[in-house]
Amino acid sequence: MFESRDDDYPKTVDDFKRITGEFQATDRFRQPLLFAIGGRVFTANRMLASVRYPVVNGPGQSLGTAAVLMKVLDVPPEGVQNVVMTTAQVVEALRYLDPFAKDGLTNHPNIRALVGARGMHESVATFIFDDIPPQGVEDSTLKLYGLSCRHFKPNQLNLAKIFTKFPNVSWHGDQPMDEYGVEQALFHAAFGGGEYAPHMVDKFPLYIHRVNAIRMGVRITDQHKVRLGAHLGEGTTLMPGASYINFNAGTDGDSMVEGRISSSGFVGKGTAVGGGASMLGTLSGGNDIPISTGRNCLLEANCVLGIPIGDAVIIAAETAVLASTMVVVRIEGHRYDKRVLKARYLAGLPAITFRRNSQSGEVEVVRTQRNLDFARKLEDGESILNVDLHQNN
Repeated sequence: MFESRDDDYPKTVDDFKRITGEFQATDRFRQPLLFAIGGRVFTANRMLASVRYPVVNGPGQSLGTAAVLMKVLDVPPEGVQNVVMTTAQVVEALRYLDPFAKDGLTNHPNIRALVGARGMHESVATFIFDDIPPQGVEDSTLKLYGLSCRHFKPNQLNLAKIFTKFPNVSWHGDQPMDEYGVEQALFHAAFGGGEYAPHMVDKFPLYIHRVNAIRMGVRITDQHKVRLGAHLGEGTTLMPGASYINFNAGTDGDSMVEGRISSSGFVGKGTAVGGGASMLGTLSGGNDIPISTGRNCLLEANCVLGIPIGDAVIIAAETAVLASTMVVVRIEGHRYDKRVLKARYLAGLPAITFRRNSQSGEVEVVRTQRNLDFARKLEDGESILNVDLHQNN
């Protein structure tokens, strides 16, 4: 199936295991956190804007393939490594993987990626061995893929200053256009009878353009609502309107999202983020505490969440719960019952409701029958959401 090989390359799967095992036993090998083969994405003026990685390998995955690539490409096992592959190197890597050829490319996605890379001038192998701050476009993009492919959850990867590693470009579908390309397009639209109609100007591509959302078991009703780098657990449904999930944010699955999950925010399983609800992030401003919800929570319409909350918690509609929000505690038996304190002291407490008292105007925290019902469902392994809506298969 692949190029002919000589006797130095494996003829059987056992040969492959022996050869890669011997290499893995040397100091030239180290398990990467992430590695992938991809095609670099340039603007028409040769500005590197992104990389398309069709297969992304996480911790402990496809170590035989990692060993082959590290051996053939002479990849140092440290930091972050990007190697633009020659056709000869791709062919040599495929020779090592030839024992698996009879299984078909569908069963070996990394081999499929190498076959696709053969003959391309822009193919690259990217390895991340150490979780250091992003170094360039290639490893920055791979970290975003690592989140969206669920190899890591939000806040588990070092993304410090990742914005500085990407150019700001105009996106036409998944094809970027730089400043000079835009200038030419605008003139052509004015005088040549064409048009300039990008769908966004941003540094990151969109999730739906790079990840097989159907295979991931998620529904996204508006492509612009999810950036690459968002972590969407299986069973997540994102509705149109005020919904949005930023990079380094997302859900653990079986969630309905009709509001905004800002960067670093994470939603537990079985939780609904209602229309216009907003979870604060850590990108802008002074907040440095990631905001998360527990399981079976409900963020009602137009509420604002600025503290981490526990399981079976409800934030009532149009209620802002920030770390400094003064809250009247009305939970019988709780040590702070009848006291007024800042909301941050209630972070993580399960089965409670934050709401604004319609008579006094005070923000209060109570434990209602709904909270107890949500908690009981959780104990029984049930979601508070309509299960049929989140079987995205």
